[in-house]
Amino acid sequence: MPYGLIVLFASIALAAVYVFATDTPIWSKGVVAALLLFSFAWRYGLFLRVGLSVFLSLYFTYLKSGSDRE
Repeated sequence: MPYGLIVLFASIALAAVYVFATDTPIWSKGVVAALLLFSFAWRYGLFLRVGLSVFLSLYFTYLKSGSDRE
């Protein structure tokens, strides 16, 4: 399986979870969705998708660590 497809599926899945399942402001959901859509039109969109996936993974880890302390 080409490694680019792994990044593609992971970025779409993480962005979908962020947009539909988190309790964040609507503007931040719009930014994440816009960045994901922009990454498909940009020549170096793979790097943008990788960065977005890393950011969302770290965000979900931060949320998980915050919920463990309560």
